[in-house]
Amino acid sequence: MDNHDIHTGGDENSGLDAFAAVALILIAVAAAVFWVSQH
Repeated sequence: MDNHDIHTGGDENSGLDAFAAVALILIAVAAAVFWVSQH
């Protein structure tokens, strides 16, 4: 639990987590659109 608390603490970590989440979503959407366009 300590590691999880340290990870979730801090505005910088929260910002990086949010940015990473958005980036992963954009990559997933782009991959889905590319896959659909190929078929």
